[in-house]
Amino acid sequence: MAPSIGLNLRVTGHCNQGGRKYMEDVFSVAYQQTDDEMDLEYAFFGIFDGHGGKEAAVFAKEHLMDNIVKHQNFWSENDDLVLKAIREGFLKTQNDMWADLPNWTKTSSGLPSTAGTTASIAFIRRGKIFVGHAGDSGIVLGEQDESNPDVWNYQALTKDHKPEDEVELARIEAAGGKVVNKSGVPRVVWNRPKLGHTGPVRRSTPVDEIPFLAVARALGDLWSYNSKTDIFVVSPDPDLHVYTIDISKQRCLILGTDGAWNVLSAEQAVNSVRAAEKNNERHMLEGGTGAGAHQWQNPSKKLVDLAVERWRVCKLRADNTSVVVVMLDPPGPPRAQVLRRQRDAA
Repeated sequence: MAPSIGLNLRVTGHCNQGGRKYMEDVFSVAYQQTDDEMDLEYAFFGIFDGHGGKEAAVFAKEHLMDNIVKHQNFWSENDDLVLKAIREGFLKTQNDMWADLPNWTKTSSGLPSTAGTTASIAFIRRGKIFVGHAGDSGIVLGEQDESNPDVWNYQALTKDHKPEDEVELARIEAAGGKVVNKSGVPRVVWNRPKLGHTGPVRRSTPVDEIPFLAVARALGDLWSYNSKTDIFVVSPDPDLHVYTIDISKQRCLILGTDGAWNVLSAEQAVNSVRAAEKNNERHMLEGGTGAGAHQWQNPSKKLVDLAVERWRVCKLRADNTSVVVVMLDPPGPPRAQVLRRQRDAA
């Protein structure tokens, strides 16, 4: 049987609150070793951008991965069954949020929490990347150019779920929802009970139509449940993809919230990671901490700092910004050891 991972991973992560009052981003990194402890069964990476409070993001961080790996299909050799397990994990997490809702902070008017979260996750398993994605966070793969090793290209592994997207708009309307522009931003409408309403919310409860959420899919956002159609207007159903890793050229995986992607292109992000990696290779070869030595750079922090600076230059209040960078190395000795051997042999 092929190794479960078949490559070495180096992982960093960093968050910045930006100019926001509350930090609602969280990320997760987890591993499961094989029984012989010689490899990993899987590596998991997830990034969650909360809105309306941090409760949904924290709940997803704590439960989504477990809900996926506990599904028997996750351990299948069939890629489609693995993806099915990821989907079922998303939907179970959404369902479990109902039971936890009483523990979430109510709105200022005393209504149940409106917390929700994007969820962009990746499992590396059996030499492949399995992706589940809902919302407008995103995942990008950086690849070394085959003709020029100093150039890294990029591949977006996810697509934003925005209410104005033709497919999403049609789905929202079919679910009984509506999208309305507010200050130039298309938002999913919340049929909020009129202020002063007390007691359970029923079909006959008078409502106000509030242009509310600029994301078409998410976990949480339980306010969007349409009892008439038995559907969440803000859908928890993820996009699902599987990608085979080509370790000869693929160098990094970048997970980021929209605080990064709203001001950085995928190309800029990959180039930033490439520059940090080149600097860190010099650091590994030279060692030392003197004034002339190359200092190790955290590629995730470098990306977050770059995004926050872009927000400042654009004269906008920075959003919560979180990034996880996974460096993909060939199997075998650690990269620093390989580089030093190459240097000594030169």
